[in-house]
Amino acid sequence: MSHAEPSYYKETETLSYSVIETLSDDTEIRHYEASIGVESSGNKDTGAFRLLFNYISGENEANTDVSMTSPVEVGSNAAKISMTSPVEISSSDKMMFFLPSKYNADNAPVPTHNDVSLVTVPARTVAAIRYSGLNGDDKKEAYKNKLLKTLSDNNIKVGGAPSYMGYDSPFTLPWNKRHEIIIPVEIE
Repeated sequence: MSHAEPSYYKETETLSYSVIETLSDDTEIRHYEASIGVESSGNKDTGAFRLLFNYISGENEANTDVSMTSPVEVGSNAAKISMTSPVEISSSDKMMFFLPSKYNADNAPVPTHNDVSLVTVPARTVAAIRYSGLNGDDKKEAYKNKLLKTLSDNNIKVGGAPSYMGYDSPFTLPWNKRHEIIIPVEIE
């Protein structure tokens, strides 16, 4: 599951992918290899982001800081281990940080908090639409609908629920932020 040569986005390790097809200026079909992530839905005391941040800050059995990566994902699969990007956010309100490529199921630090878990994300093919700026729920919904229309127009079958992927720090100016909506697809 590790990559020979990590990919980077703004000096942060990011989840590697290959582009299968470009559908428009902002939309493409991608393939991601299997990866390791850490996810949480939060709990009554704190949100998912705080629990994942605590994990990468050493709240794990190895007491190891993990580098932040990008993106953070919020969505269908749903983070001191190095932070990577993106962060993924799913429809089930789970948030996932992807672990740096040096980690796999055998060597990833085990979470110590009951509301945080390691997950193996299988290889997947997704459609992705990229945008920038402020990112409220209305904007996410509009880009999700635009992506679904593009897939329909190109006779590409949806294979799962959409997720949001965010690549930048909350402190990044809106026009410099990278946002994506991804949807699993079935390609023949």
